[in-house]
Order: sequence, then structure tokens, then C-alpha cells
Amino acid sequence: IEEKAKGETQIYNCYLLLNKLLLSINDNHSRVYGIDKGLTDELKTDSLKFDTFKNSKLFNSYPKTRHNLDSLVTVLSTKETEEIEGIYSKNDILKIGVSKREGENFYEAVILESKTKIWVPGEIIYTLVPFGDNLMLSVGGAISTKRLISYSERIENGFFLFMGFQKDDAQVNNANELPTEETYGRKELSPSITYLRIGSFSGWNPTLGEAEKFYASLKGSLNKPNVIVDLRNNGGGGDRNSDILFKILKEYAKTNRIYLLTNHLTVSNAEQFTYKLSKLENCLVLGQRTQGTVAYELEGNNFNLPCGHFVATLSSKTHKEYLELESKGIQPDLVFDQSSDWVDKTISIIKSE
Repeated sequence: IEEKAKGETQIYNCYLLLNKLLLSINDNHSRVYGIDKGLTDELKTDSLKFDTFKNSKLFNSYPKTRHNLDSLVTVLSTKETEEIEGIYSKNDILKIGVSKREGENFYEAVILESKTKIWVPGEIIYTLVPFGDNLMLSVGGAISTKRLISYSERIENGFFLFMGFQKDDAQVNNANELPTEETYGRKELSPSITYLRIGSFSGWNPTLGEAEKFYASLKGSLNKPNVIVDLRNNGGGGDRNSDILFKILKEYAKTNRIYLLTNHLTVSNAEQFTYKLSKLENCLVLGQRTQGTVAYELEGNNFNLPCGHFVATLSSKTHKEYLELESKGIQPDLVFDQSSDWVDKTISIIKSE
């Protein structure tokens, strides 16, 4: 990486090299981002400032594909659903083509069609670098701002599990279809099944206060033999939130069954919680493998790099008991695909036991 960086002046290429360097640490909490936040709300509403942004270094830093777009579409249209290469779209806003770079161990996502003002066909929006257990380091731009960002992505069965691009526009991604938008919610699904939605383990108010109130309502009221705990899209937080729920469910599991739903967006402290709960005798984990961003902790330690283009967000605490899960995640006892509703699937499993 040092050799490749010598004489490199292109912002995007430098950014890619820095994030590849971080892969060697195997710490998915630590990342490098662009300092320039791109298209802010102020720029969106001021046409003159937006025109200035279009001439900025950030706006024009994304490389162009080497391929003819028509030829690329022809080739990628033949790819099967389960292949990483292919054509994907998101909310009828962007269409991208993903292809492996010839002679290299990474993929490029090229804009094929765009209904936004900031992305144009031919631009490479992401470089996808394989690492860990079926993970991709996605290095590229935020869709709505063009800020340089990076994150852990998985591409499975025609879906980007993090960013939501998919090969088949008509297919519903049931991995992310939640019964409620509430951060904390409860439903009685049948005389024998309670559903709990746990959307965050944030250790800060107002979310922590909301969690404490919700957990208090559970004490003494979980009186059905089965509970579904939905941790999908839970981005984590801290033990001072999750430990309260863990104690309640640990006691509950002594005589009852817990069914824990996870997906690729079950992250950090939510993964730690999943791991601890999975060790209980009466707990079954269902859904998708968790993200694998589990063994470290962030406390807001940011460092601007000397070039002036990038900021490094570095973790400050290690949870050594989870190191074997970093860049791997927790594999469910039963894997679900995106084809049908996950809560309904879980209810069917409960009824069959």
C-alpha cells in the first residue's frame, strides 16, 4: 500500500488505499471518511452554491469506468441472481453495474442510470473489496451527499444487505421489513407468542430513558411461553442499555423459549447481546448473519489526517471475548432468505415445535 501511495494525487485513490490499510487491523469500528460532507441542505436549496459544489474537488473526485456502458450492460444482464456481478437498482433513483476488476481482487460499482443531480452515468460510486466472512469493504460515496464513506457490506441473493440495492426491483427485502417503526414495541401475536421490537441499545438519552421505561413494562408481564425478540437493524449502543434487557430475558429463558431475529444491520453491542443470549439453553437465533462489527467500541475519537481531505474515526476499547466474531458475525441457528415475512416464518417454527 505504501508503494502504491507514492506519488498518488487522486483523492479517491488515496481514500481507497487508506481504507485498505485499515483492513489489516481487523477492526470494523475504525474507518476513514471524507472531511468534506458534500451536498449539505444549504447547498441543495441554493442554486449558486450548488453550482459551486459541482465544480469542487469532491464532486469530481470519483473515477470513471474503463468500460463502454452499453457493452457493460450487455455483459452484466446475463449474470445470475446469486452472482455478485450484475445490475442493481435502488428506489428507482440509481441503477448500478457491479463487475470484477480484471486482474484484481475487487469489484467496481458503476453508475448506469441516475435520477439525482450529483451522480452521472459512468462514475464509479463504490469499490468493493472482499474481506472477512463473505464481507465487502465498500469504499465510495454517500448517495445523497457524495461524501466519501466506507462500511461493511454483504451482497447475497441479489441484494446489497447494507445499502439496499437489489437486482429484482419487484422483490421485497423481508430481511428489513419490520412490523413497527417504533424503536421499542410490543405486540401479542397469539395466546402463546409475544413480539418485542428492540431497535437500539443506545446508552444516551432520550433513547436510554425510553428503553428503561419499556424494559420496566416487561417485568412480570412476559407470561407467554414464547417471545420473539426482533434485533434487526439494531445498530448497537452500550451495555447500560442492553444489560437491563438481558437480565429480564435470562430469567424468562429459564422456563420459556426465546426466538431472536437478526440481520446484517444487527451491529456492535446488538451482536454482543445476541452472542450472550444465544448461549442460553432456550434461545434460538433466526435470520441473517450479523455484520461482524462486534469486538471494539467507539468513544468519538476522530483525527483529521495531515492531507486535509480525510478524518479517521478510531475505536478506543476492545472487547476481547468477541474477537473471534470480528469480520465474521454470528451465524443464525436457522437462516432465512428474503422471500417471505420473517415474523410469520418464526411463528410457523414455533407452532411446529
